[in-house]
Amino acid sequence: MLTRKMLGQGLPALSTERLVLRSLRESDYSTLSELFSDPEVIRYVNRGSQPTPIRARRLLNQIRSSSAKLDSLHYGICWKGSEQIMGITSFQHWNDQNGTAQIGYILDRSCWGKGVATEAVHRLIGFGFTELNLRKMEARCYDANVSSERVLIKCGMCHERTLPSFVMNHEDGETSDTLLDVKVYTLHREQYIGSPHEKRIPTLVSDKHK
Repeated sequence: MLTRKMLGQGLPALSTERLVLRSLRESDYSTLSELFSDPEVIRYVNRGSQPTPIRARRLLNQIRSSSAKLDSLHYGICWKGSEQIMGITSFQHWNDQNGTAQIGYILDRSCWGKGVATEAVHRLIGFGFTELNLRKMEARCYDANVSSERVLIKCGMCHERTLPSFVMNHEDGETSDTLLDVKVYTLHREQYIGSPHEKRIPTLVSDKHK
């Protein structure tokens, strides 16, 4: 099992059939800044009435800060053979003592509809249960975000409860103050171990900690 001290030296790279998930580098933050500047990409992330550039900077700062403190574990998503990240997937609110974490993911619009998010999140889930010894994972998505919800279902997560009427302010001429329910999905270790989802997980690309 990987400990907090070990992860403080760097995250191990993870592979899937098409992807490599790797730790973020300083050079990646300019790419993330561009990614977060797309209002469609962060439409359901870091909600609020502030303009997209302000929300994007806030999100970027949150990623930097939580990465430095290991409050969250953020992975850049790359095509195999490429160093360019096209999104991130994360364990947010990671609690190694309780064995819990919340899954998050953001993907460049050009990669939507290609199964990239599902592939990346599925790999992250396997890493969490087998290498971090998590006992429970949670993910949240707005009821209107059907594509995100589909990713969670494909990864074997189950709808646990709905948090009603979260206010979200839309931009670009859309109706403001739209009430959106938030769906909470969970996956427990005992549900995952021995399931078809576990059997699809490959081994680590590298155990090196830089």
